[in-house]
Amino acid sequence: MAGRVRTIAVLDAPSNLGLRPPEDGVVPGCGKAPGVLRDAGLVTALDAVDAGVVTPGRYRPDWTPGTVRNEAAIAEHSLRLAARLDRIADRGELPLVLGGDCSILVGIGAHLRGRGRFGLVSFDGLDYRHPGNSDAVGAAGGESLALTTGRGGMLAELGGTRPYVRPADTVALGVRPDDEYLADAVDAGLRVITSTGVAADPVGAAEEALRTVDGPELAGFWVHVDADVLDPDVMPAVDSPEAGGLTFDQLVAALGHLAVSPRLVGVDVTIYDPDREPDPDFRHGRLLADLLVSALAEAGRAPAER
Repeated sequence: MAGRVRTIAVLDAPSNLGLRPPEDGVVPGCGKAPGVLRDAGLVTALDAVDAGVVTPGRYRPDWTPGTVRNEAAIAEHSLRLAARLDRIADRGELPLVLGGDCSILVGIGAHLRGRGRFGLVSFDGLDYRHPGNSDAVGAAGGESLALTTGRGGMLAELGGTRPYVRPADTVALGVRPDDEYLADAVDAGLRVITSTGVAADPVGAAEEALRTVDGPELAGFWVHVDADVLDPDVMPAVDSPEAGGLTFDQLVAALGHLAVSPRLVGVDVTIYDPDREPDPDFRHGRLLADLLVSALAEAGRAPAER
């Protein structure tokens, strides 16, 4: 049944741990994203509460082939993130997690798995690289959806069980039609709607996603938003810009349709990097904050299902 109106709780997870260095000796800039979004007035505009920050461990650029970069630090950060999200959920608030890179999805997945069976809607370039389809694994940010749905090493089973979210309960929206891992994701049971499909009918794509993640057997669903789902013509300041993405209006329409569901249990946003493409006035960060406000403002006024 519908309950009280939800309060959005903004939580920072400024991790770079799942990314390769953009160049030798340089730390990725995604850890700056939460600060930029906050400086743009996001918390006030959403009438949200400040849930603080889960600080990641030290980023180490060195990497040994055959290993996952910063794996132990990601695991430790993920468990602390999951515990913080548990406390937010226990208060009946709706978390909005500001990343950081997509490795934060591991902690989000661990949080969801610990509370039951949930769905996941992922607006992203896919991030489905894993040892079964690539010999180039090693950066968890590019493997986050695979890890969350049970593919990969120890990061896929924090707490001793996998998957955090079942492939059949997962929808990937905005994937480029030529993504090299798309066929493997579909074969594994994920529902994939490409960027072409979302662009043609954003609300229809969101409705299709809801048919997967809004069933009575699920306790609710989480939405992951990677800024590189947007086309680099409108959002170049991301870790991995790729042509063929969505426009702001298309993403707002699809995300906004999902956000008003009382079954939504949380949202995260990742991969905005003000250092990747020069963004000296943080213009693209402000645009991303405006996008989130436009899409999520109604989420804070929608009744929670309890």
